[in-house]
Formats: sequence, C-alpha cells, structure tokens
Amino acid sequence: MEQSSIAASRGLTWVTLAVALLAVALRVVAFDPWAQFHADEFYQYLEQGHRLAEHYGAVPWEGRAGMRNGLIPQFLAAPFALGAVIAPAGMLPVVLARACFAALCLLALLGAWGIGAAQSRRHALAALLIAAIWPDGVMFSVYVLSESLATALIACGAALLLAERRGKWQLPLAGLLVGLGALVRLQYAAFVVVLVLLSARRDWLMWRGLAFGGLAALALGVVSDLAGDQTPFHWIYTNFAMNIGAGRAAKFSTMGPLAYLQMLLAGLGPFAPLVLGLACFAPRRYRPLLVAVVVNVVVHSVIGHKEYRFIWLSVFLILVLAAIASVEVLDRWLARRAPGRVVGLGVLLGLCLAWGGVALAELASTRGAASVRSGGAYAMAAHDVASRPQVCGLAVPLQWHNYVISAYIRRPVAIYEVPEAVLAGNMALPSEIPSAANAMLSLKQPAPGYSLASCHERSGEKACLWMRPGSCDAAKARQFERQAYMEANDL
Repeated sequence: MEQSSIAASRGLTWVTLAVALLAVALRVVAFDPWAQFHADEFYQYLEQGHRLAEHYGAVPWEGRAGMRNGLIPQFLAAPFALGAVIAPAGMLPVVLARACFAALCLLALLGAWGIGAAQSRRHALAALLIAAIWPDGVMFSVYVLSESLATALIACGAALLLAERRGKWQLPLAGLLVGLGALVRLQYAAFVVVLVLLSARRDWLMWRGLAFGGLAALALGVVSDLAGDQTPFHWIYTNFAMNIGAGRAAKFSTMGPLAYLQMLLAGLGPFAPLVLGLACFAPRRYRPLLVAVVVNVVVHSVIGHKEYRFIWLSVFLILVLAAIASVEVLDRWLARRAPGRVVGLGVLLGLCLAWGGVALAELASTRGAASVRSGGAYAMAAHDVASRPQVCGLAVPLQWHNYVISAYIRRPVAIYEVPEAVLAGNMALPSEIPSAANAMLSLKQPAPGYSLASCHERSGEKACLWMRPGSCDAAKARQFERQAYMEANDL
C-alpha cells in the first residue's frame, strides 16, 4: 500500500474515533436523570424496573392487563438493585438504571457505522456522523423508551445482514438482534419481517443462520415472560386486543393516514426534501433496508394513534441512508471529472461539516425531541421525601408531565393522587387527602397546617414540597391512593 493510502486510512480511523467520542460526549451532556419526556419512561419502565428490584411501586393498566413483556424492566432491575445496595436513599439507583439503558442505546452508533461499512469505510464515517450528531438521535438515546432500544438492536442486526463478508457467527447474531428488537418494540415486527425476507430471499444458508438467532431471541422472550408470571407471548395477543380491538390506543389521540409524512417533513427540518431525496438514492445493496423503512411507516400510518417516536426506527435509518447516499453522489460526481477518483479525506471532512450544518438547522427550526422534554422539577421535589423520614404519605397532582414515581422517592411512602379538577380550580381539595398525606406537592399552600419545606425550579418549571406535622390516616383516603386510584379510573 502506498504511503499516501496508509496515511489516508489512518486519518479516516482517527476521524471515526473522534466522531464516536463526540457522539458519547453529546449524550453525556444530554443525559439528565430528572428530565421527563413521556409517561412510558416512568410508569412502564423505570417504575417497573424499580419494582422488580425493590419490591414496591405502582402497576399501570398496561401491566395489569398483561399487554407488554418484561424485557426492559428486567434489564433495568439489575442496575436498580446495585444502586440500592450502594446508596439506598440516594439517586444512584435511578442514575445507574438510566445510564445503563443509555449505554445500551449506543449500539445505534455501531449499527449506523456497520450499515455504511457495507459500502466502504468512507460511507461508514458519514453514517456514523449523522447518527452521532442528529439532535433527535442524541435525545432518544437518553430516553428510556422501547423505540430507542429497538432501533439500536435492529440497526446492528441490519448491519450484519448487509455485510458482504460474514463469519459463521454473524447471521445468528443478526437474527438474535432483529428478533430482540421486534420483541422490545412489537410494532417494529413488520420492519424486521420485510428486511429479512428481502435480504435472505432464496439463500437457505442465510435463512438457517438467521433462524438460529431468531430462535434464541424467542427463547429469551419465553424466559422473560415466565419470569414475569406471564404465558409466553400471550402479551402479543393482548396488545392487539386492547390497543386495536378495544380501541385503547385511540383514546389518547388519533390522526389521519398522512400524519407521519407531515411529521417526517417537520422533524427533519428545513432540509427534509434533501434528506428524503438522498435516502432514495442510496446504493442498490440498501434496497431491502429502504423498503422496510417505507413499510414500517405505512404500517404505522394505518394505526389511528400516532406519535413521532413510533417511527423513530424509520427516521433514524432514513438519515443513515441519506448520509451514505451523499458520499455516493460525490463519488459519482468526482468520477465523471476524473475517472477512478473517489471522495478523499479532505472532501469527506467537508461533507461532514455540511451534515453538521443540516443538523444545526434542524435543531434551530424544530428543537426536535428536546422540545417536549420537561425539567423534572416535580421529580426533584418528590425526591426530597427520601431524606425526610417523618413523611408517611405524599399527595401529588395528577397532571401531564408531573411524573412522580416511587423510584424517585426511594422508600415505600404511600402516594395519593390529587384529581385534575382540583388543579383546574373546578373542585376543592378532598378533605380525605390531607388526613392521609402529611406531605404534598403544590405551587401554593395546599391546605391549612402545611408549611413550605423546599422548592425546585428547572427549565421554567417549579414544584414545591409542603409538609404538616403529625401522622397519616391511610384509611381515610384509600380511594385516592395511587394503585387504587389507577385501578378505579383505568389508568
């Protein structure tokens, strides 16, 4: 190899390492154990992981109906348990659980690099860069959501499927990763099926390798379900029966079939047409991936309840394919000017800077997934209870983004729900609640006898902890106790 080629290869390696470090640094900056994005983070995953490790906490309607598997809570239980041993009254269990999940989601970066590497290391660098710096990618990596983890797992599996040279372990690992991705996020199963069908086609050796990995994923699913006292995979039937058959998902909101296209255009920012156009011109080897991306969006489009995070897998891969295609377009343009010439390291760095500008434009125009992130002031105020052993009952406002779970309180304190009508001023505070709760979260004095204990303000949010002397009469407010209230109101 010529000295210039060796130098270019080394330069590419160093730049790739720098981008990987940048990706980790951005996620460390974005990581915030207090911040809140969606109720699922708290009630479905953090609270359930905490409950498995520390044996107390509330179970929402999805858990009571048995419509989800326990893979994510079971993963989170280990860091929760470790943190509880080291610092039982502190935030370490929550920090460890969220940090371990964010670390696992870093697999998305490896997946992006591997997908690009199927073409060349130069394409891999561009794919890694967009995965590293895209604002939504950074934010979703630090949110405890099934979409985040499933995207990371499936991206890695797709990279192994697309590789030209494979070791004997790669296809089983690919089957395991995409299988686990579908189990973590059932709604991505259609994507996985299309990707595998179009990648394997009539290659029976490929099918055999994928089948070994897929069966291993199913076996892990069986073990997970049995550990959670569930009939294996019965949650799949229940999920469809409840969300679609009984229309539970539609109760949250519904949108028309073109809503995801509108979300894509909005979420990708001012350069959305460029990104979508480039993704369509990715090299031919990526056709199975591109078709699966489209099918995933179409399948989700026929479901009435829609959220941008639901199609994050497709958005992530559109960005990766667009970055890969941008290198390909430059390669072809240079080849026309000088046959045999390809994008060198200098031009590649310029292209990376251009993608950085596109990412900044998206952030400036939409603020992305960070725009709906709340500061967690209520969680901080609730955590103050951990250091106040006299608190025997805590009343919290039943309000969007005021997620307060036992995992943050760090000890088994009874939680009582203050109805939304009280916050809206349409209802007086039920007298039973002050009798049962000697602490309450509120911006103003909630009832006579309560005095201000602490306040927290973050990201424009404010929450205060009020306390009164005396004990708690739990019998007087049983209907407002969290688990009873959730069951009575189907929450």
